[in-house]
Amino acid sequence: MRRILSFLLTFCLLAAPLPALATQDTAAAAQDVLFALADGEYAAVFAQCDPAMREALGDADGLADVWRQLTDMMGALEDAQAADAGEQSGYRLVSAQCAFARADAVLSLAFDAQGRLCSLGLVDMRARETAAEADAGGYVEEEIALRAGEADETGGLLTLPEGDGPFPAVILVHGSGPSDRDETAYVHAPFRDIAHGLARLGVASVRYDKYTYAHPQLCLDADFTVDDEYTRDAVDAAELLAGDARIGGIYLLGHSQGAMLAPRIMRAVREKIGKRLCGGVLLAGSPLHMWQIQYRQNLDVLAALGDAATQEDRAMIEAEAAKAETLTGLSAAQLQAETLFGISAFYQAGEMSVDAARLAAQLDLPLFIAQGAKDWQVRPEDGIDAWRAALPEDMDVTYRLYADMNHMLIDMEGEPTGSAADYMDADARTSEELIEDIAAWILS
Repeated sequence: MRRILSFLLTFCLLAAPLPALATQDTAAAAQDVLFALADGEYAAVFAQCDPAMREALGDADGLADVWRQLTDMMGALEDAQAADAGEQSGYRLVSAQCAFARADAVLSLAFDAQGRLCSLGLVDMRARETAAEADAGGYVEEEIALRAGEADETGGLLTLPEGDGPFPAVILVHGSGPSDRDETAYVHAPFRDIAHGLARLGVASVRYDKYTYAHPQLCLDADFTVDDEYTRDAVDAAELLAGDARIGGIYLLGHSQGAMLAPRIMRAVREKIGKRLCGGVLLAGSPLHMWQIQYRQNLDVLAALGDAATQEDRAMIEAEAAKAETLTGLSAAQLQAETLFGISAFYQAGEMSVDAARLAAQLDLPLFIAQGAKDWQVRPEDGIDAWRAALPEDMDVTYRLYADMNHMLIDMEGEPTGSAADYMDADARTSEELIEDIAAWILS
């Protein structure tokens, strides 16, 4: 293994060598490459790769596997429009706007001075609504901006039910890692599904591009925290909703890491909008600290490796877990120089400074806590069961465990594989039962 898993909800889509420069028309060359891959001409494209990329891929079958990763997620390539993206470190970069059967995506390609392909990677992806879903209507969407006119202005969407309102509204808070406003992952867009489904049932919502997605260049400082990543946007979204006459009570809905951080975000939101904050919806989250979930995920990886796992792997994971206990004694400068499970120790220590369950009890706001029984990224015993054990019995909490739902909030047939294969069903959508239950809880 030789590495520590870093994020709770990370989607590794494509790995390839680094870029490369060409004097030829690289945009046209990129389109030729993409259409050749779409036609299954893997041997021809492999022959055009530079030596480093050929070594990394192994053979044409390795290139076919890389392309299959993309098409498994997004469907067949239907069209591609490439544009020269300039030079970098002696290589010529190309950005390709691609239309796949189930998603729109931006791919990055790079060529060396001999015109050989050196890199192929997925930069961005937007899962597509089906025509039937788009025609279903039942909602109105408006573009919004958080911190309009500022250097870190962030775009989003306000989704409203048809009619005059006022409507209750939810703020949608992402899981870990950079993510667009729809929380696109593979071919799924959970936040888009939730926003549209809730609106059809009478509940408004606001969703926005996550800070690390919209402003990656602003997230590199050593003192970057979970509040920089999550709380700022949620508070600004709450203030936007509170100033809209069409909006009534306001709720926070967090998914995965967003659910884990929900109590601290709700505290900040309530400080801003007071009693307008009416409760929280926590989906596939945990009251445990982030490093504890990462520790368990790494142990699961070792278990899956079986005999292939080494004592060195085990020792490395245990050493990271032991390191977590020492963070409280370190200065800010020391924390910024350390990592814990692949993430800045300063960031981890900030997350660890809040006990989610204790704070939720202190806030004493109604909660809807839900999870799928087929969630292997945050197991139910670390999620909904841990919340139930940590929160007071007399607290106003509704718990729901969905038998067939996984971490991506989609229902799946059969047993979970513990891999990305569980998220590859392009016809699956966010659980309608979950959306109906959230709406019923809010409206009641």
